[in-house]
Amino acid sequence: MIEDAPKQVLLIAPDLLGESLSIQLNSYDSNLQVFLKKEELTQHPSLVIWSVESLEIESITMNEIMLLKDKWKPSPLLLLLPARTSLNPNEILNCECEGILQNPDIHLLKETITNLFNGGRVVRLNEPLKKDYEKLSILHSLGNGLLANSLESISKELNSLNLLSTVKSNNLLRSLVINGRRREIKSAKALLLRIWAPIHISYILNNSNKPKETRYYSTNITIPGRGSKAVWSQILERTGQSIKSGIGNNTGSIFAIQALNEENQRVLLSALLHQIDNIISNFQKRDKLNDNYVEEWISLENEIRKQAIRQLSGSYTRLMKNGKITSIADQLLETIDLNEVDEELPRPSLMLDTLVLEKPLLVEGSILSSDDPRSLLKLETLIMNWLIRTGELISSELISLCSEWPELREYLLAPALVSTRELERLRNQLNSQRRWHHLIELPIQLYESKRELFTLNNGKIDSVLINEARDNDLKRLDWWQKQITLLVEARDALSPQLQSLLKYIGDLMVVLLTNVLGRAIGLVGKGIAQGMGRTISR
Repeated sequence: MIEDAPKQVLLIAPDLLGESLSIQLNSYDSNLQVFLKKEELTQHPSLVIWSVESLEIESITMNEIMLLKDKWKPSPLLLLLPARTSLNPNEILNCECEGILQNPDIHLLKETITNLFNGGRVVRLNEPLKKDYEKLSILHSLGNGLLANSLESISKELNSLNLLSTVKSNNLLRSLVINGRRREIKSAKALLLRIWAPIHISYILNNSNKPKETRYYSTNITIPGRGSKAVWSQILERTGQSIKSGIGNNTGSIFAIQALNEENQRVLLSALLHQIDNIISNFQKRDKLNDNYVEEWISLENEIRKQAIRQLSGSYTRLMKNGKITSIADQLLETIDLNEVDEELPRPSLMLDTLVLEKPLLVEGSILSSDDPRSLLKLETLIMNWLIRTGELISSELISLCSEWPELREYLLAPALVSTRELERLRNQLNSQRRWHHLIELPIQLYESKRELFTLNNGKIDSVLINEARDNDLKRLDWWQKQITLLVEARDALSPQLQSLLKYIGDLMVVLLTNVLGRAIGLVGKGIAQGMGRTISR
């Protein structure tokens, strides 16, 4: 660890797992002392680790976490979860612990402890169960029973020796014998845990001597410290990794940015990310930020797009146009319109207030600090949405220019779009999609107080609908869009009456079928039966 003074850690875990983890962590660093009982602590713990055997009811777990945090504050709390739990990641993040690990290995646990000591936060959720672990778990019950009996005997012996050591005695030989016997039993206990531990514990112990493996977590967050700068560095790293994974599409919509070849897609988004990193870092370095910093951001957006185009096209790259060699960057900046505004972009203050001024962020009704993992996820979504929507504006202009500059198609676009027919088909599809969204989908989203955000998830673009009051946007709709909202309102108003009418018609049909038609059929059948009886009697 960083400091020379020993750090004490309180580990709250089942007996067997607690014993094995304490041995591993104590051997990890001489300045680290792990205790399983609070009575053994000689100072306030630097960290509290709670290993939960089952996580089924969120409210009960939250109450226990609050009690632990109140009792041991300001020490950070690290929550260790089992491989399988009925709670989803959003519910688990509500636990508000500095560290949350699901089914961690010993390497990740050690790294997390170091990070928490330095004031950071770590979250790892949804780790799939290892296949070799599943095979070995069949033998767990037998090993668990044998080891439990052995450890129980050792614990009784240690308790007896502890009682003997508390009795004051002037006999030096007696004290030496007791202390020697205690060391001998502790060594035997450690050896027993290493040789004959249950399968899941020995798996952790054996893993400590193996090289690290790349493990995938659906929620993977590591904040190196506190404050907006640490949060922004993590968002920057995570977003950069998402861009490198590629730009697929899971939304069902068509994106103009996908018309670019794969390399240019990554270059464009990376260039935009680099530009906003420069601006946000500049804002964070200022001793005193002006109140109009949001207006300054808006005024810089045009310059951000220009610099991204220069990086995409290359400052010195030239192509033929109308028989002349032309600089791509200069021609693009002279021709395309970079002043278009996407009305669906959220207010810049939503992300800048937290990243620059370290103001708390409102997430699903909770006001959270900037370094809360839930705040990081929302800020990351806002940043990715800005990147994708800004990239869409630039890509749309590039596609329009490529239709007039054939030589540019091979340089910027995907190979399939070099064909004039395919390029024009894509432009028509994009225009139709844009009109449909503007005239139909957007009014409905505004009326339902929804906003669509785009985010990158495992190299795929996903859309997320969030709830947001949009009454002001609703008032600015044009005549046609307002008619769409009126139709939705009329449907909502008529729906209960239509349901009542259908229910009434259904009840009426039941009466007709049972009381009227059923009786008539019964009378006819009765008459036929009587007629047949008379015929037989004759």
